[in-house]
Amino acid sequence: MTRKQYIISTILLILAGLVLLAELIRDCTRNGDFIGYLDTGNLVLAHKDIYSDILDTWPPTYSLFCVPLALADRFSSVLIRLAWLAGSILALYYTIRVTIQVVFNKPIVLTKTGNGIMLRDFIVVIPLVLVLRFIMDNLANLQINMFMLLLASLTVYYFIHNRTWLAGFLLALSISFKVYTIFLFFYFIYKREWAIVLKTFLFLLLINALPFFVFGFDGTLHYYVYWYKQIASNPPSSVHLNQSLFGLISRLVTANNPENDFYINFLSLAHPADTYIKYAVLLAAAIYPASLFKHKLAEKNNNKALLEYSFVFSIIPLASALAWKAYFIFLWFPYLLVYALLFRTPSTVKPGTKKLLRVLFAASIVLNVLTTDGIVGKHLSDILQSLSCITIGTILLVVIQLILYRNINKFEALARQ
Repeated sequence: MTRKQYIISTILLILAGLVLLAELIRDCTRNGDFIGYLDTGNLVLAHKDIYSDILDTWPPTYSLFCVPLALADRFSSVLIRLAWLAGSILALYYTIRVTIQVVFNKPIVLTKTGNGIMLRDFIVVIPLVLVLRFIMDNLANLQINMFMLLLASLTVYYFIHNRTWLAGFLLALSISFKVYTIFLFFYFIYKREWAIVLKTFLFLLLINALPFFVFGFDGTLHYYVYWYKQIASNPPSSVHLNQSLFGLISRLVTANNPENDFYINFLSLAHPADTYIKYAVLLAAAIYPASLFKHKLAEKNNNKALLEYSFVFSIIPLASALAWKAYFIFLWFPYLLVYALLFRTPSTVKPGTKKLLRVLFAASIVLNVLTTDGIVGKHLSDILQSLSCITIGTILLVVIQLILYRNINKFEALARQ
């Protein structure tokens, strides 16, 4: 890294740190989604129906995790929020450490050494800046997604290192809390990685059996049925804040109110016709990557394998029925890997192809990063979300990864960084 790059990256890292610190201080008295966690925990403690609170949209197992949060809130509402926010930032830091280790097989270091990657290196700072808007959204709303990202990253790390019992437990835990990491489970099934699949399934049974000991058999069964029928099975929301692929299609083919009165639909289909179109589009979009990824992994940490993991992280928010901005914190891994391949890795890719990939990368940044409220204002940002700017920006990132995958034999191994 040149002296100029060193100075720029240091300034960017300091600014990002100051922004995170200011957000941590500002948000420690807010409720955000955290109030839903507390309300759910209090309902468990009061032996009341956990789904009597409209904010509770999580599987029954998650309500048990909410109990210690509710108890801590009774001691100090500010301290528990401060601890939660600090934990989110720590989760981000350890996610960076884990993913750098996965991608480059090198640790994060604070001072320059020959055996690590500095925290203020461009390879860390640039992807961090690119996902900063999603980090801020998680902090502002006191959400759990940064912890979920860490669990998913650790799952991949321990899978690569053949510690499938631990990888399976972490993956099962994340699925039990918020279901959307189930796409990692589907990926392992598709790749016929039966060791982690069976262990994840075993832990899923064990973890999700815990509510039976708290709510009883009938109560727990009622909760699971209610959660599936009344929450998980609901049609994907058309509101502009839903940046999943389902949200985009819903805004295009239904006349449902996007909640900001900015309509983009060219059809006015009713349910369930719109649902058929959504799943048809999703299945059609899955055909090509499924054909690319059909073979078992020869190695678990070469460039091709890394792109497969990265692809799954990209589709976690895209293929979820509901994906607010905060869900796109999962783009940390794809942005890290794509940036490393396009700007930090020697290759024999044709200049025209590399130029195209860099143009798509820039477009993805514009759509995902530069459309935030702080840059374009809330009104224009809401309109851009109705137009699914984040969805399209993420789709471009997926396209880049698929092109890279087709040309991956022309890139040197990332571990040589």
